[in-house]
Amino acid sequence: MKSKWKVTTNTVCGEKMYGVYRIRNINEVDHSGNREMAGGYIESKETAQSIADKLNAESEATK
Repeated sequence: MKSKWKVTTNTVCGEKMYGVYRIRNINEVDHSGNREMAGGYIESKETAQSIADKLNAESEATK
């Protein structure tokens, strides 16, 4: 079972960057091999959260 889409942060070249991810299997440990990313890192936390919200809404609509 997959988790909801969430926002993660990472420092890249001294700049805070944001990514959208979800856990592939919530019954397993959270690590990079158990994460599904929605694209790459971006500079805007608000944009990343908007993407996560949209993906979560789409997932709910298909249930």
